[in-house]
Amino acid sequence: MKKIPFIALILIAAACDNRKGEIESTFKKYDQLTFKMKGDSLADLYVKTGTLSGKGMKQYVGQDSIRKFLNSFNPANIHLISNATHLSTINFKGDTAHVDGTYEQKAKLAQGDTGVYTGTFTSKWINENGHWHIASMYTVPTLPAASLKSVLLKQLKSTHTEKGWFVPANVALEGVTAKQAMWKDNSGNHSIGQLTYHLLFWNKRLLKNFKGETAEAFSGNNEETFDSFDEKAWNETVQQLNAVMTEWEQEIKKADDNKLNGWYENIANMSTHNAYHTGQIVFVRKLQKSWDAAKGVK
Repeated sequence: MKKIPFIALILIAAACDNRKGEIESTFKKYDQLTFKMKGDSLADLYVKTGTLSGKGMKQYVGQDSIRKFLNSFNPANIHLISNATHLSTINFKGDTAHVDGTYEQKAKLAQGDTGVYTGTFTSKWINENGHWHIASMYTVPTLPAASLKSVLLKQLKSTHTEKGWFVPANVALEGVTAKQAMWKDNSGNHSIGQLTYHLLFWNKRLLKNFKGETAEAFSGNNEETFDSFDEKAWNETVQQLNAVMTEWEQEIKKADDNKLNGWYENIANMSTHNAYHTGQIVFVRKLQKSWDAAKGVK
C-alpha cells in the first residue's frame, strides 16, 4: 500500500477546513438574509433546479418557485426578533456537501403573539464555479411548547371569533334582530338577548377586576345579569360584547406571566362560561328557525 506523504495529509486537511469554513460562512449569510426576510437574495442561494420543502409543507422546485414562496411572507405581519441555524454535521463528497443541523426563530406576529419556532434541517450543497449553492433544503419543525398566555388566548378566541370545535359568539349572534333577541319559547329558557347581556355582564366585570378597576355595584343575584336586557339596546349590547372580548385578548397579550398565573383559573372558567351560553344562543336560534346551518361546525 502506497503511503501518503505527511505534507499531503496536511494539505488535504487544510482543504477540508477551507470548504467547511465556506459552508459555515454561506450559512451565516443565509441566516442574515432570512432575518431580513430578503426572499430574492435567499432564492439566489439555490441552484436553478434547487428544491425547498419540509414536513407538512409543499415542495417548491426551481429558483422562481422558491422566490415566490419566500416573498409571500409579509414583513408587516411577521417581525423576526432572532434567527439562527446551528450546523451539526458537514460531509463532503467531491463538489457536494451534505449539511444537517437545527434552526431557531423568534417572531412576533401582527396580532401580537410572540413565539419561538425550532426544528431540524437536512440540506445538500453544490459547489458551482467556486461558490456553494443549495441544491435541496428540507426542514422538520418541532412543535413549540405552549405557554400559559397562548393557551388562554386560544381559549378566548375560540369563544369569540375563531370557529373550531364549536360556534363562537360573533358567529352565533350574526344577523340576529332585536325582535329575535327578545323571542322566548314556553319552556322558561332565556332569550338570546338575555343570554348575550349575561355574557357581557360577566366578561366586562371580570375585565375591570383584571385591570384593577372598580366594577359596578352588584347585589350578587345572578338572575339580574339576565333580566337587565333592553330590546332597544340590542345592537349596542352586541357591539359592547365584541369590544369587551377584544379588549380581553389585548389585556392578556400585555400581561406578564406572574399576573396570568394568578388569573388563569378565572379566565379559563370565563371562556368555558362563554362557550356554554353561546351554545344556548345557537339552540334558541334553532328553535325559532333563525339559525343558518351553514354557519355551524362541520
